[in-house]
Amino acid sequence: MNKLIINRNCGFFSDFLTLLAGIMYFNDNNQKFNVEWVNHMYSDLPNENLYDKFFKQVYDIEPVTLTFLNLTPYGYYFPEAIGNGLDELTILNNLKKPSQTLIDLKLTDNIIFNNIDKNYFKGLKTLGVQKRGTDHSIHGALLSDEIILSNINDEFKHNSYDKIYLMTDDNNSLNFFKKELGDTLIHTESRRGDSNVGLHFSNLSNKSKLAEEVIIDSILLSLTDFKLVSRSNVSTFSLLYNLNENFKYMDKHIHYR
Repeated sequence: MNKLIINRNCGFFSDFLTLLAGIMYFNDNNQKFNVEWVNHMYSDLPNENLYDKFFKQVYDIEPVTLTFLNLTPYGYYFPEAIGNGLDELTILNNLKKPSQTLIDLKLTDNIIFNNIDKNYFKGLKTLGVQKRGTDHSIHGALLSDEIILSNINDEFKHNSYDKIYLMTDDNNSLNFFKKELGDTLIHTESRRGDSNVGLHFSNLSNKSKLAEEVIIDSILLSLTDFKLVSRSNVSTFSLLYNLNENFKYMDKHIHYR
């Protein structure tokens, strides 16, 4: 059995997509594997295995023959990272195999995922909007809330929606859209930041809850009827979870290094 150890202390879905590439490699080569994922930014316990907590191991544990530390073929399974400069159709095709891996191996068959209300929008036609703020500016200039609002208005010129679901890590953006969209806006009560420091770097209490919040928010985004998203690992996971062509990247200038 192979053991994949992820101990990078990066963003939650940055880590997950990295380990997913390793899982895909083992699966393609018919090799058994076990995943150990440690990240102190999302755990209140030392050396807690986040993979066991939030995802499903595919195999029962067996003696380990090879160990891989933070080593996965990410660039092979996710061409051009999460789509630098690529159009939505190309990105959709790039994500088909990772998405099918999630399904075939039942990686999200976990109590956290299973307890998410899949009827959250109660049949209302909902536009999903994701604004990745705070520290995301390291990858390129963040879109202003005004530009995102313009994207929303453009979408409404062609399609009608009952509600708008906003996923953001930025309190300032949430307050902006509350004022502009009023009762049309839906959002969760997840914690958000007020600065350019990512929440996962903020040493918050109940770090495990932070992971649960980003999982829930990303799954709800995946369930919306159409998505206006920022290029980020969060939106990539959301697309993987419920892959279809109903999405648009608003910030095609963002480049992952």
